[in-house]
Amino acid sequence: TKVQEMKRQAAERRGRAGEWVAMIFLALRGYRILGHRLRTPYGEVDVAAWKRGVLVIVEVKARKSFEAGIFAVTPQAQQRIARAAQALAGRWRLQAAPVRFDIVVVGASLLPRHERAAWFDER
Repeated sequence: TKVQEMKRQAAERRGRAGEWVAMIFLALRGYRILGHRLRTPYGEVDVAAWKRGVLVIVEVKARKSFEAGIFAVTPQAQQRIARAAQALAGRWRLQAAPVRFDIVVVGASLLPRHERAAWFDER
């Protein structure tokens, strides 16, 4: 319906704005942003960054609470993001670099909340 489509578009805009806020937040903390909205055969990576020899894959969630943002990244989403990260590492010849998976929740408080090493992938 038209209402559902408008809600979906509003959520998409919130998500895009959240990604920009997260990238600025991370850049101010010394992360080098390698890219955002990166498409792979396995899905999209919100933000990829580099800090101290680590490829940091960041899932950004625009939510009203930190918990809602964390719980929105389901185990299935984690697996998809991990596969996408492997594809990016290969594309950028960074297979030897350690990979860390972070979540940044935007909108739950005044500043974004950054959960480092939010999950691990054994690949």
